[in-house]
Amino acid sequence: MEKSIVLKDCVREFNLKNEKIIAIDHASLKIQSGKMYVIMGHSGSGKSTLIQILGLLDNLNSGEIYINEQKVSDCSEDEKAEIRMKEIGFVFQSFYLNPKLTAIENVMLPMYINKNILKNERQDKALMLLKKFGLENRINHYPKELSGGEQQRIAIARALANDPNFILADEPTGNLDVVNEEIVYKTLKELSNSGKAVVVVSHNESIKKYADKVFYMESGKLREEL
Repeated sequence: MEKSIVLKDCVREFNLKNEKIIAIDHASLKIQSGKMYVIMGHSGSGKSTLIQILGLLDNLNSGEIYINEQKVSDCSEDEKAEIRMKEIGFVFQSFYLNPKLTAIENVMLPMYINKNILKNERQDKALMLLKKFGLENRINHYPKELSGGEQQRIAIARALANDPNFILADEPTGNLDVVNEEIVYKTLKELSNSGKAVVVVSHNESIKKYADKVFYMESGKLREEL
């Protein structure tokens, strides 16, 4: 069965100082496995809110969300947490690595809540992921001992720890130089080529060459670049 996330007529509103802010304005979108999607737009356009909706980190005011044809927008918070653990990996601009843990320990973290990964399997799986991204010589290094590009690749490896079908990346190269930016883009593209569905929020036009589909957000409205 094809893996997919489908948004149907989704609305997300916020009240700010008695003013209604429409962050997502009747957006519909289908994310499919094996493709890389890029969502662009100015700051405040609703891009990050859309990623949070796709990742079940925020709730809708109206509309529906389906993951692998299962309606999930009405699930309980505990049910959503279980779906996130199994299906979704997140990559953020600020890496969010634990500074007190080594690279391999950071990658192992998500596995501790996954009952399907045995205790004696965690380290081997984390090592395999780090090797995949050329970081086998950095496994015992702490974040402060690594470059920004290395930290982001570790964050991507961590996002893959539970073998999710969907990778959601919010401005993943915002803190990187041009060289490391390209490395991260190519890494994300390789993941989509391997069968993952990858969604990247970015304001950087250079990512468009890696995308299978490009969308733009403006004032909460989503449109596809044709």
